[in-house]
Amino acid sequence: MRLNTLPLLLPDEGYETEYMSSAPLILSNLSSIVFDYISRQKIQGTHMTWYNVEQLPVIAPETFEQLLGKNTVAEFIKEQVLHLTYTAWDMQPFAKDMGYDGEPFIWDEEDRIHRMAKLDALFFNLYEINEDDADYILSTFPIVKRHDEEKHGRYLTRDLILAYMRALKAGDTEVIVSV
Repeated sequence: MRLNTLPLLLPDEGYETEYMSSAPLILSNLSSIVFDYISRQKIQGTHMTWYNVEQLPVIAPETFEQLLGKNTVAEFIKEQVLHLTYTAWDMQPFAKDMGYDGEPFIWDEEDRIHRMAKLDALFFNLYEINEDDADYILSTFPIVKRHDEEKHGRYLTRDLILAYMRALKAGDTEVIVSV
């Protein structure tokens, strides 16, 4: 194993409570399409080093405390992440860490598509990337485009993300766009 490899991210000892509240925020940031694009610009090959990680622009924690509609950015993200991750009982510990003690959510493909698009749209907005640049970035994901076109007859992911970017900029977190 290479010594400067990033094998796993774990909280420092004593920061477990802080980690539990920030894990959904970090998870969604690192999983966003825009972060994937940025990472691909920095990393050559299939190996991520600490040097690479230190260069990646992760959203600052205070940004998540900004208002988005009636709630904070953090609350919006946590709601989406909870619904996307807690679809089986084996994810109950993660749901409890997020403060949720109910039953798992029913897997709903349509709902998932919209929640993922909302999260990606939010991160494009948080990185202050305009719609034209977001459209270009989304064009660099040909496999997503091909799968969307095969399944939906168009690049649905792009269309939803761009529509949600506009809605979230206007502070509307409740709208379900139909494009």
